[in-house]
Amino acid sequence: MSVFKAYDIRGIVDRELTMDLVERIGFAVSKFFGGDDMVVGMDVRLHSFRIAEALSRGLLAGGNMLFVGTVTTPVVHYASHVLGKPAVMITASHNPPEYNGMKIMKRGGFDLESHELQQLASMLEQPPPERRGVVYVKDVLSSYVEHVAEKFGRLDLSVGFDPANASGVVLKPLLEKTFKRVVAINDYPDGRFPAHPPDPEKPENLRQLQRLVVENKLDAGIALDGDCDRLGLVTAKGQVFRPEKAVYALLTYYAKPGDAVVLDVTMPLYLEKVAEERGIKIVRQRVGHSFQKPTAIKHNASFWAEYSGHIGFRDHNYFDDGIYAAFKILSVLTSAGVTLDKVLDEAPKVYEERLDFKTADPRKAVEEAKRRAAGLEFYELDGIDIRTKDGRLLIRPSNTEPLIRVKMESYTKEGLEALRKLLAQLLHAEF
Repeated sequence: MSVFKAYDIRGIVDRELTMDLVERIGFAVSKFFGGDDMVVGMDVRLHSFRIAEALSRGLLAGGNMLFVGTVTTPVVHYASHVLGKPAVMITASHNPPEYNGMKIMKRGGFDLESHELQQLASMLEQPPPERRGVVYVKDVLSSYVEHVAEKFGRLDLSVGFDPANASGVVLKPLLEKTFKRVVAINDYPDGRFPAHPPDPEKPENLRQLQRLVVENKLDAGIALDGDCDRLGLVTAKGQVFRPEKAVYALLTYYAKPGDAVVLDVTMPLYLEKVAEERGIKIVRQRVGHSFQKPTAIKHNASFWAEYSGHIGFRDHNYFDDGIYAAFKILSVLTSAGVTLDKVLDEAPKVYEERLDFKTADPRKAVEEAKRRAAGLEFYELDGIDIRTKDGRLLIRPSNTEPLIRVKMESYTKEGLEALRKLLAQLLHAEF
């Protein structure tokens, strides 16, 4: 299986992602950007520095390298933007410890799109033996911390913080600048992720944070994924505050009439009704931040968001930055005198279920489900989106794994059960 995915490079280190391959990727990246200086940052994984060394051997055959050390993906976005240089972030995000990879950014901090990544994959070759470039070490983390701290000032809130032993540990000083009290757990770097996987989308990875918030009587809890471009939030009562609830809060208390907002196809349908009532235009896009950001730019959107916890704001160059998104949501709600728990009470109640099914060929399996769905109303922006009287069933191929991803939602328990039966009919032959 290729390490070149839909919007990044990712694989098991020394099995799929070898140092020889990393070196060749480095040279390809240098050629792709015409030998320009490259910003390079890395997460806390045990092999990230080794990958940085191999990457440099390829990059330095073409130009210079600006090494910014152990940082988050949003810090590398920021560095690329302020320095006007292309960039590479060495990370495998939330994947298990044996994985690593790279996120490659154009000048200004925007990720390569899928077709550009495939173009890069076609440029792989061994770098020449001569080296003409040098490595410069540059501190951009301090500048990023000051930049974000200045944007939000001091918030009169107490928060719990769980960076999951991942790269978010470097952001603790930023939280201490912003909030009146910070209680942190798993705030030392350990690329083995001993406490729990760095994936706030999964509720089980938020349990420690939930207990921390309740036991310490804090106002909120903030969790981050492995490279900090996604967020997880916990309310004062210890409830998980899902990204779609964050979107509801932003539609209600932040976005203005006439604004556009970009949402991935998996975000609940009720958000469209909320937006319509407030005079806000919703633009749907397929899953993947490399698809969301260009769409947000095209529509000059107030923000964009994915169900997985990626959120990007116009006033932050649309970068998906988990800590910035957390600060924005908490700042907006504090100004409105509203808590996360109140938002949960206000938001429409919907019955939802998400399932993943392993299959050798996800796209073929989705096409087969589409054939069986003939006669039903559905949309095809990303997989098949089947609409029913009181809900919908979304079946789409994963962009990163050999999986079919399923999302069901309904306003009633009965409607959700009917969707389960429909799913069984559509995927029966495969599963």
